[in-house]
Amino acid sequence: MIIAASTLTRTFGIVAPTLTIFQCLAQANRIRTTGAKGVSLATWILSAFVSQIWFCYGLVFHVTAEVVANIPAITVSLVVAFMAAKSQDKVSRSILGYVAVTVVTILATVAGTFHDLRWVLAVVADASSIIIYLPQLSLVIRPKDLTGVSIISWCLATLTSLGWFVYGILIHQPALAIPSLVMCPSAFIIFVQTARHRLQNNPRTGLQAPIVE
Repeated sequence: MIIAASTLTRTFGIVAPTLTIFQCLAQANRIRTTGAKGVSLATWILSAFVSQIWFCYGLVFHVTAEVVANIPAITVSLVVAFMAAKSQDKVSRSILGYVAVTVVTILATVAGTFHDLRWVLAVVADASSIIIYLPQLSLVIRPKDLTGVSIISWCLATLTSLGWFVYGILIHQPALAIPSLVMCPSAFIIFVQTARHRLQNNPRTGLQAPIVE
C-alpha cells in the first residue's frame, strides 16, 4: 500500500508539471499561427509570476516537483507573454508588469526564508494562483473575438489544475491543492467558452452567433 501510494505521488509529481509545460506550448503555437486576439496578456504575465513564486516555494518548503516544473514553466510562460504582447503591441507595458511581479516574488521569497514568516510566501503563492485565470475568464464570459485563444491549452489547464490538486493532497501540502478549487473550474469555463466560440464562428457552418446567448 505504501509503495502504491509512493508510486502514485511520483506519477502526479511528473504528470502535473508536464501538463503545465504543454499548456503553455499549445498557447504559444496558437498565437504563432493566428495572433493573440482574445488572449489575456495579464493572465500570462501572472503565469510567469506564479511559476516564479512556486519555484521559490519549492525551494523553501522542499517540494521537488515545484522546483523542477517551474524552471521550464517560467521560460515558456514568458515566451507566451512576449508573443501576446508583441501581437497586441503592448510590449513596454508588459515589461513593466513583469518587473513589478518579480519584485513581489523577491520580497515574498526573502520573507519566506525566515521561519516565522514562511506563511507570507505561502499566502502570496496561493493568492496569485487563485487569480491567475481570472483575467482570461473575464474575456471569455462576454462576446469577444477569441481567435487567438488555444482550446487545447485550456483543456490542458483544466487537467493541470486537477493534477496539482491531487499532488498537493498526496504530499500533504494544502497550499498546493487549494488554488485548484478556483483554477480548475475557471480553466474549464474558458475551455468551454473558447470551444463554443470556435464552433459558432466556424466558416464551414457559417454560424456567427454570440459567445454568450
